[in-house]
Amino acid sequence: MIEVKALVFRIFFLLVFFSFGFGCQSKTPDYESIAITITNEAKTNLIHKLNSKIAEGGTEQAVPFCKLNAIGFTNGLGQKHGVSLRRITNKPRNQSNLLSANEEKIFLEVEKLKTYEGVFPNKSITSDDSVIVYIPIPVMGFCLQCHGNSNEIQKSTKQILNQEYPNDKAIGYKVGELRGLFSVKFPR
Repeated sequence: MIEVKALVFRIFFLLVFFSFGFGCQSKTPDYESIAITITNEAKTNLIHKLNSKIAEGGTEQAVPFCKLNAIGFTNGLGQKHGVSLRRITNKPRNQSNLLSANEEKIFLEVEKLKTYEGVFPNKSITSDDSVIVYIPIPVMGFCLQCHGNSNEIQKSTKQILNQEYPNDKAIGYKVGELRGLFSVKFPR
């Protein structure tokens, strides 16, 4: 009788142990999907705010607004979601958005892998302490008001860009080119 009780106890213990063990295992988050959601929020909000400023006073009002608010907005959105969120590029308007050497390699890889349909791939890098997801920022028609070729940017916009960003490199783009990347860094 003691052996039966011991056997029942062992079976019960194993069932509890395995069910608890499997129940406590967590799924790995879908970092890419989360990053897409965060960056879509960033794009939507930034475009909405810039459109409002353009409606109020043209690009002459939107450029200073962008200079004063874009990085803070991006940082705040990252904090809201518990990530480090940055916009990075090889041709910065603001030098704090300049790619690091490693990011430049990733940028060139993403740029090179543009599909026939004109879509740039996302890129994820995993390390022991973080997961970084890079989401492409392609140039849209709206962007050319401030980022297009010199002949596409109005004279008054050029003047305010030169005033606000004397070392500006963020011009000369065409629709569909890779303007930059969102870097979404998740702590692990």
